[in-house]
Amino acid sequence: MSSTMSPPAPAPAAPASRVTTFLFALSVVFFLVAGLAIVVGQIVALAAGDATAARHWASAVAPYAFGGASVSGLLSFALSYKKGADGHTPSDGDDEDGRDDEVGEDNGRG
Repeated sequence: MSSTMSPPAPAPAAPASRVTTFLFALSVVFFLVAGLAIVVGQIVALAAGDATAARHWASAVAPYAFGGASVSGLLSFALSYKKGADGHTPSDGDDEDGRDDEVGEDNGRG
C-alpha cells in the first residue's frame, strides 16, 4: 500500500438533494425571467405612452416573480443545511483541509 493514498471519492448526492438543487435553479431562472418580463413590459408600455398599462402589467406579473423569488429563497435556506460527503455542514468551522482551526490556537503550523 502506498503512503500517498488519495482520499475517497465523495458519495453521489442523494436524490432528494439533486431534486432540491434542480428546483432551486429552476425557481431562480423563473423569477429572473419574470422580473425581466416586468421591466421589459413596463418599458414597452411607457414607450407607447401608457403609464396605466405599465402599472397594470407590473401588478399582473409581479405575483409570479415574487412567488418564484420566495420559493428560491426558501430552497436556498434549505440547501444551506445540506450535509457534505463527510457528514459536516459547510459552516462547521472546518477548513478545506478538514481540520478545525481556532483563531489564536497554536496548531503547529508556522
